[in-house]
Amino acid sequence: MQQDAAASAALLDRARRGEGRAFEDLARGLEGPLFRHVLRILGTSADAEDVVQDAMVSAWRSMSSFEGGSFRAWIFRIATNRAIDVVRARRRRGELPLEPPEDAEVEWAEPADPGLEPAEIASQAEALAAVEEALLGLPAEQRAALMLRDIEGFSYEEIAGITAVEIGTVKSRIHRGRLAVRNVLVARGWRSSAG
Repeated sequence: MQQDAAASAALLDRARRGEGRAFEDLARGLEGPLFRHVLRILGTSADAEDVVQDAMVSAWRSMSSFEGGSFRAWIFRIATNRAIDVVRARRRRGELPLEPPEDAEVEWAEPADPGLEPAEIASQAEALAAVEEALLGLPAEQRAALMLRDIEGFSYEEIAGITAVEIGTVKSRIHRGRLAVRNVLVARGWRSSAG
């Protein structure tokens, strides 16, 4: 573990000095999670690809100013901010997606449990589609905070750094986002197994 940390620190140092291969090694493995995260904020693959590419280029250009900490959190911050900017621009132009993306199943669906019956698989697919639709209805800031916490596993402190808001605001956005998703699901007839 200590060796991995030392190797990562060496990569960061080399990338800060402008070594492209070191940056590629750091960024490798983050493109997929970044794409899925941004797709959940934006709802379209084309926009998500553009934002991830833009975030990677921006991170590369800004590497010399990276002050340390979590490279993963830093690059997620760049991508999240870019995605929220795209949502805001859409809102100004009146272009909000009303439907989940056409390729949502490919990008968002979790693999089915092989032990499930077809009716159970269909029910899970319907529930996933309802959750995705509810998420797309959230304000971009709530959706981003919720995705960073519940999908990407960032801590509240990391999310505060990524989104540049106070921890209390992060907790509030996540709480309100979860409630809004729950309310949409309940309104559509979905009940939690706990309740």
